[in-house]
Amino acid sequence: MSRQSNYLSISDILVTNEKIPCKFLHDLPKMGFLDPSSTEDDLKLGTNVEIPLWLAESLYFRKPPLVSVDLPKIYKEAYREILNADACTVDLHKLGQHFYELGCYIAKHDIKGEVANTLINTFRQRFRMILSASCSTDSISSLQPLSESERERTAAAAVTEKALSLWLQRGDCPLSTANMVASHRKRKRAEMEMF
Repeated sequence: MSRQSNYLSISDILVTNEKIPCKFLHDLPKMGFLDPSSTEDDLKLGTNVEIPLWLAESLYFRKPPLVSVDLPKIYKEAYREILNADACTVDLHKLGQHFYELGCYIAKHDIKGEVANTLINTFRQRFRMILSASCSTDSISSLQPLSESERERTAAAAVTEKALSLWLQRGDCPLSTANMVASHRKRKRAEMEMF
């Protein structure tokens, strides 16, 4: 599961601005400002710092890599166990508004591939909740535990559900069998009667 960045997407900009934990693999002169607890001008080897994802990715993909990327706490084993057990009880909006999108970026740094499996499993478990929220009239309480992307999908589904409902209520163009299907059925019936 990989994620391509979208330069013009506001949501992608917000996702890549999320801070993730990294460990610096080399001394970096004049970069001490990246560590808020440091009083030195230089950033020392082995320093653990949370930096924005866009910066972490650019430092990680250099030759040689300058940082190693650690999983954010919401993708670590303790949270993965909770999500795999019952993802519907978790308030993803509080935990991480961009849970799925950030997870797609982070999955590249997960050697075991457990983050990708957790993302898929979480969405599968939460799909029914998203579906019921899209049909609900009490939208505020039903959207509360959803992540940002789940809210967007729920809103789009609600618009579609409303449009379908309005179309069905109009009644000015009732559904009927197409001529091609009707003639096909007549021909099949005639063939069956011959045997």
